[in-house]
Amino acid sequence: MSGDEPNVIGQIDLAGAASMVYEGAIYMHQAQTYLVDRLDWERRIAEVQPVNVDYYTRASVGSTIRRLASVDERIERGLLIAHGETTVVTQATAFRKIRRYTQETLGLGLIDLPAMTLETTGYWLVFGEALADRLEALGILLRPNDYGPNWPQQRQLALERDNHRCRTCGARAEEFLLHVHHVRPFREYGYVPGVNENYRQANQIDNLMTLCPSCHRRAEAGQQTRSALAGLGYVLRNLAPLFLMCDPEDISVSAEQVSPVTRAPTVVVYERVPAGVGFSERLYELHHELLAAALELVQDCRCRTGCPACVGPPGDIGPDTKEATRQLLAILTNESIRA
Repeated sequence: MSGDEPNVIGQIDLAGAASMVYEGAIYMHQAQTYLVDRLDWERRIAEVQPVNVDYYTRASVGSTIRRLASVDERIERGLLIAHGETTVVTQATAFRKIRRYTQETLGLGLIDLPAMTLETTGYWLVFGEALADRLEALGILLRPNDYGPNWPQQRQLALERDNHRCRTCGARAEEFLLHVHHVRPFREYGYVPGVNENYRQANQIDNLMTLCPSCHRRAEAGQQTRSALAGLGYVLRNLAPLFLMCDPEDISVSAEQVSPVTRAPTVVVYERVPAGVGFSERLYELHHELLAAALELVQDCRCRTGCPACVGPPGDIGPDTKEATRQLLAILTNESIRA
């Protein structure tokens, strides 16, 4: 700052501010490292100071797809492929300090900023029931649990008990972005709809905890259902900018085991630009080429269980993520070829 006038070193779009210049963030600009001291959300100004540190920061951002309205779509052997209008709600909840080179987590911090709604366009894949059944039979996907008739009430009780905050990192988020996790996995209780009422024990309040999306992913690392879809989303996120010749920050990905919109496993690649600029339609046109390249990338990557170049960095994924993603892509690619 110089007097009352700020010394402007750079500008970023509002959508990126929540994940790049929150208080405590390390911001890079023209090879100089800055620490964000204060973010004035109303005035749209982040106050920073030059620092020399051996770590960087990574924000945990939860996103929820609230609307999908297709402009064009087709079904290829159980996989719905579409592009169209998309409404996305995102919220940054927490961040990690990560040491350079060793990737060691040095600490956690909270991000207290409002959720943001983006009206844009997207390209999405929805797994139909028959395809999901086939993937389940092969052990690539697991059917989402039916948590029993009292689940909505128990979920709300857990959220209220935890004051709508993540029990692990303390992050606060809007209710639809928070997850309620079973401490002892629900499936271990052996609930069978119409046969027993074991859901009552599984859904006891002491077995439930509120988590932000990032902490929930870590808590469920290694479960192939979430990891295979997340791996697919991650590799599409890596490849799409190469096909589009755009900045990687121009797009983002949401992978949900049960989408609140489609009620099915769904992966959405959406543009981070209001109204979109045509990337989604292009990805829809390049669907076969994109999946073929994704399979080639996962198969040819020399890592053993996943890395940032393919399905995601260790610590963010489960031990079977790479293999589950490879199998998923192999099946999707074969289905596309046969269609």
